[in-house]
Amino acid sequence: MNDPQPARPEVRIALIYLLGASAWILGSDHLLQRFLPESQSFLQPLKGMNFVVATSILLYFVLRRAFNGWRQAESEKRRVLSEMSEMFRNLSTRIEGLREEDRTRISRELHDQLGQALTGMKMDLRWVESQLELRDERALNPLTDRLVDVEGQVDDLILSVRRIATDLRPDALDELGLPVALKQEAERFVLRTGMPCELEVGELPEKLSPKVATAAFRIFQEALTNVVRHAQASRVQARCAATGEVLELAVADNGRGIGAGLEMDKQSLGLLGMRERAEMLGGKVNFTTAESGGTRVQASLPWKGTP
Repeated sequence: MNDPQPARPEVRIALIYLLGASAWILGSDHLLQRFLPESQSFLQPLKGMNFVVATSILLYFVLRRAFNGWRQAESEKRRVLSEMSEMFRNLSTRIEGLREEDRTRISRELHDQLGQALTGMKMDLRWVESQLELRDERALNPLTDRLVDVEGQVDDLILSVRRIATDLRPDALDELGLPVALKQEAERFVLRTGMPCELEVGELPEKLSPKVATAAFRIFQEALTNVVRHAQASRVQARCAATGEVLELAVADNGRGIGAGLEMDKQSLGLLGMRERAEMLGGKVNFTTAESGGTRVQASLPWKGTP
């Protein structure tokens, strides 16, 4: 058997207000007729005014209750959205931390294990090549040439492993600090693209949080990637320095500039990623287009007090 449906609250409230207003109007009209003769000309206007007053009071209480409910609903909505935003921010921070840990682990495994294995393979190939050269037989020349080709392929693999490991997590960021990591990334950018990249590194705190250093490096890395993919620029200028309790990072190019509203586009994952990295630390990233053209990425990251 189905449970009876509860009465709708709006029907109950409407009946209460209707009964209250009716009682007010009938009671006040009865009092007016009792104390004022019906022959007096202002009796009917008083009754009409009484009706208007009763209706106004009724409307006031109805609207007050409705707006109170709306305000409570809006307040609850804002509270839930704030809690959800905080949960999402904490989750994003945790996920990004795990990603950096995985990148560091994979980078070290590539560098230490695969890189060492390839280096050992190259040494073995050279030993075999030296043994073949000692025999001084012309029939072995094709085999020696083949070994040289394989050694070249192993060298290319070693370079690829180092490049991938550096892309995942540069050793300089953990061992030598943010300034060296930024300079190495700028040098890799120049070698890869042939585009000049002027980097100025100012005064930085000695004890800079790994989270702040990682965020600054990743924002710099993503900004350079966007220059290559979208800017159509011929020059990049960058600066990183600490101003008070904030680490300032600026990357500017002379390209075509960023499109209007593109920084808020959900498809612009690189821009969103830079903004999220900064917001995780309580900072911010601004994207602007200069009057002369080109895009400027300005990141402000609080460094003091960040673990």
